[in-house]
Amino acid sequence: MIPIGDDERRPIFPFVVYLVVAINVYVFVQELASGPGIDRFIGAFAAIPYDITHDVALAPPSPPVPALTIVTSMFLHGSIPHIAFNMLFLLVFGPAVEYLCGHLRFAVFYLLSGIAGGIAQIAIGPNSHIPALGASGAIAGVLGAYLVNFPLARVRTIVPIGCFPLFLRLPAIVVIGIWALTQFLNGFGSVSDRAAASQGGTAYFAHIGGFCAGVIMIGFFKIRDTAQRRAYRYYY
Repeated sequence: MIPIGDDERRPIFPFVVYLVVAINVYVFVQELASGPGIDRFIGAFAAIPYDITHDVALAPPSPPVPALTIVTSMFLHGSIPHIAFNMLFLLVFGPAVEYLCGHLRFAVFYLLSGIAGGIAQIAIGPNSHIPALGASGAIAGVLGAYLVNFPLARVRTIVPIGCFPLFLRLPAIVVIGIWALTQFLNGFGSVSDRAAASQGGTAYFAHIGGFCAGVIMIGFFKIRDTAQRRAYRYYY
């Protein structure tokens, strides 16, 4: 199930969302441009749980404080599909949350969600040497905030049926709910599977941590309510 848009009209230009997308794309281009040094590039800025929990600082350009890589890792991606899907989810759900919070507060909300996701992933495997990277934790926070405030908003989605795409308009509670359920089931399932947990793959607990943080934090960050949003939609 791939979201491609929603039916909410936005009374502001979500420039923070577009700025975050631009930064992520720029960093990804720098990754690709590093050529054979891409592993070193990623290793310098990705969040490595063991290094963070044991205060192991790598050589520059890695941050001098290992914990800062929780932030820098949020702007790295491992492949074109990885960044494409992350940015798609941010573009679909981010503008509505940016409207609720305002530009500056949304930027802080986004970063804190990503940090919460990073901490959750580190907590589940504090001695792991596997680099964690991606904006998924921060975007999961955005999804949590969207679900809390717009559970019945219609989301345009593509549902692949074999080789054929099925275009549906589904409530956010279905689209995000299925995504969240998948993260929780796979995340807690991987805890019992030590072989899977010891290898690289999807950082489910970054998603879980970011999502839960977003659900909780949005009540403190939003400065507009959904009623105001609907009023604007009807009268302008």
